[in-house]
Amino acid sequence: MIIDLTKLIYNQIDKIDIDDSISIGKEYIDGSDIKEISDVKIIGSIEEEGPSYIVNLNIKCELTLTCAVSLKDVKYPIDININEIINENDENIEIFDKIVNNSIDLVPIIWQNILMEVPIRVVSPDIKEENIYGDGWKFITKEEEKKEIDPRLSKLKDFLSE
Repeated sequence: MIIDLTKLIYNQIDKIDIDDSISIGKEYIDGSDIKEISDVKIIGSIEEEGPSYIVNLNIKCELTLTCAVSLKDVKYPIDININEIINENDENIEIFDKIVNNSIDLVPIIWQNILMEVPIRVVSPDIKEENIYGDGWKFITKEEEKKEIDPRLSKLKDFLSE
């Protein structure tokens, strides 16, 4: 999503309004925990303020992530606001944020903010904790964890009660 800033640079307009949908390429998704991503709806604007550009965007999409317990697909909605200030003269700015030929590519900025919203762990809402067990393991809730004593430490309990 490359935005041409020429009219903004030469003060022909005050701001550039954005109302668009984009598809995130497979090359972005491959290195992340995201299995799929819906089309990303982007609404916002870009304004010039001196040598800087203020990017205000609202991003909405739906991610497909893997459930940490059952490995089922879980839909995870994203609705975030981005407020970035991009200064084309700043040497500390990352390479993909640079303004090249009076245009800027917003996809890396959008992707960076989507990645920050991905949770470390997601659990499917239809999981019933009491029925999760397997060969040699079972899911232990917080209450069960407090009640259950490791058999290797049971003798220590007798020692402490004396």
